[in-house]
Amino acid sequence: MIKYSYIFIISVILICSGCKGDDPVTPPPVTGEVLLAEVSGDSTGTLGLSTVVRSITGQSLDFTGRDSARITFYYSGTNNTTTVPFQIYYVVDTNNVNIYSALNLTITPTEQYADITLPSPAVNQFCRYQISVLAANGIFGYFKFRDLKIYKK
Repeated sequence: MIKYSYIFIISVILICSGCKGDDPVTPPPVTGEVLLAEVSGDSTGTLGLSTVVRSITGQSLDFTGRDSARITFYYSGTNNTTTVPFQIYYVVDTNNVNIYSALNLTITPTEQYADITLPSPAVNQFCRYQISVLAANGIFGYFKFRDLKIYKK
């Protein structure tokens, strides 16, 4: 009988020690950049008008939880008179919603580097990029980019 009492007392002590209130786990603050997507490169060229549209990844890009986004890439081109040679967007219903629009980007044959920080679109969406070339006077024009990286920060 005493043996069972000891077993009971030890069991109660073990059970109660496991019930002790654990300290809540507080996640560390979110800092730094998170790489969401990379595209090695793409291009299009024409004697007239050419547009290329491709998905950035096979999955959605989650921009939520951060207040800004950063896009970096190298680019070059010639004889491209379009006002928006490169853009990144997602589609809601049938409307394109721009994340980044390279409005009046200076295009030269010498490779340039773009590093753009913009407000976060705060969405989790399937995204695309579009390259556009409008070559004038029957002269070949092109636009190309490489090392596209999209971050949330």
